[in-house]
Amino acid sequence: MKTILLTISILLHSLVPSISVNKQDGPGEVIYRVHSIYIYNFIKEIQWPDTYNNNNIVIGVLGSPEMEAELKKMAAARTTSSRKITIKQFKSVVEVDKTCHILYLATEYSDGLSTVLQRVKGSSMLVITNKDGAAKFGSLINFVSEGGKPRFEMNLSAFEKSHLKYTQQLKTVAITVN
Repeated sequence: MKTILLTISILLHSLVPSISVNKQDGPGEVIYRVHSIYIYNFIKEIQWPDTYNNNNIVIGVLGSPEMEAELKKMAAARTTSSRKITIKQFKSVVEVDKTCHILYLATEYSDGLSTVLQRVKGSSMLVITNKDGAAKFGSLINFVSEGGKPRFEMNLSAFEKSHLKYTQQLKTVAITVN
């Protein structure tokens, strides 16, 4: 099973630039779709503490109505371990709370990362950003582009502090940051 997941992850990395359902989609729509696929796979490759496993997976989105829409499409089509995925929109940094398993910060809100991290301190929330260098400042996962292909950075020390456990396969395909 682990070999299959690793193979899928590697294939995803090689196929991601060509993913598009509609030829009329612009590059923004494609990257939101790619990021939603990554986030779905993160759900499967990350284990939350037992206290987080009793209900639905909640993905919070700060900013980016486009990403919210793409995540809602993904959530409508998929579940994970018989748990429903729900999407929660935040309109400002001060609205962010500890009710999410995952929080996606749009690029325009990534400057507020330190405030967000203070607001969710002590929780086991997977904070995902989309800005160069954000992983070095405490984001657990940060989407980047490497050689024109979407990749992600993984902050191992932030993962340790969050009490989230990740698979070796996830670490293998990530760009690791300490």
